[in-house]
Amino acid sequence: MYFSTPEQFLSVQSDNISTAFALAQQTFQCFEGLVRLNLQTVKATLAESEQAWQAAVSGKTPVELFVHQANAAQPVAENALSYHRHVLEIANSAQAGILKVIEARYTQSNARLQTAVDNFARHAPAGSEAAVTVLKSAVASAGAAYDAMRKATAQATAMAQACQSTDTAPASGPAKSSGNARVS
Repeated sequence: MYFSTPEQFLSVQSDNISTAFALAQQTFQCFEGLVRLNLQTVKATLAESEQAWQAAVSGKTPVELFVHQANAAQPVAENALSYHRHVLEIANSAQAGILKVIEARYTQSNARLQTAVDNFARHAPAGSEAAVTVLKSAVASAGAAYDAMRKATAQATAMAQACQSTDTAPASGPAKSSGNARVS
């Protein structure tokens, strides 16, 4: 891109740095959420393991141990689904934040490009109207293509999230346990 003044160059560089920091902030928030989730999961798993060992040690017969192990399987599966669901929520939140930063940057860049094209059109030599029209058409087509791609991506993301929501729905069964700690 052509910069006619150092101030324009500095402005663009400042915007680039702001965008980089905004993306870094979004990434850090995602990482922070995953760390928090993992800490909660480890705490809950340790508590559940302690309860399982206490129950196993207190069992009088091998049949009691087997029954306890069979009853412990469903809460473990539910906890795994809950963990998976939380990871997806964190990832979706990070994706939405990053997309918002990128769209804001695109809007800003598109406005600058439109201004540059308008300035070029005003200062173009006589007889270059066809070239200016082609340039404006190319910019408009690129914007339309971006909008179409953004809408298709948003639709595909929504469909994938809907599929993930139905895939991770907890199975309802008669052997639900209410005494186990779960990640939430």
